[in-house]
Amino acid sequence: MTVAEIKSAIELAMERTKHLVMNEEEKRALARRDLEDSLRALMRRFLEGIRGREEFPAEYRGIRDGGEEKGLLLIDLVLEELTGPARKEKVFGLLELVGEVLGGGLAEEAGALGAQFERDLAAGAPGVRERIMGRLAGMGISGSSVEPNLEEWEEWKDAVREMGGLFKGRLSGWREKARAAASHGPERRV
Repeated sequence: MTVAEIKSAIELAMERTKHLVMNEEEKRALARRDLEDSLRALMRRFLEGIRGREEFPAEYRGIRDGGEEKGLLLIDLVLEELTGPARKEKVFGLLELVGEVLGGGLAEEAGALGAQFERDLAAGAPGVRERIMGRLAGMGISGSSVEPNLEEWEEWKDAVREMGGLFKGRLSGWREKARAAASHGPERRV
């Protein structure tokens, strides 16, 4: 292939792609996707123990400015985790951090909701333990020394997911307060 042929092929390719540009709507969608990916990564690092409470606010501030959308999107992503596989105490810890970042007393309210979640879960633990013990007895495993590790049983995971779903509903009021805090500016000072 000669230089002229290569040049001709490049010109032809450029001619065919000159109208391939993003419109404003596509640019906004791409920016939102980038913001969501950054927030999701920040959230994962916290939930997986890679980052602690101290690093979270600084990393949140370091994510390019998404305006009020940044705070609102983070709230929605965290609330999605309540029905996901993440440990719920970590999710409520993350909610507290989001509350701290947004201000307006949201951290204390998130902490209270997390404590209530733990109390409700602890209240349901004996019933789940009893179902597991019944299942073990059906397999011929019984005795006073049999103590199941609840967190490893599917019955417990189902109960936690169900409780997470219930609390997701309870958190709708918190979400609206957090949305108001995010849209009225406290998030911008962080």
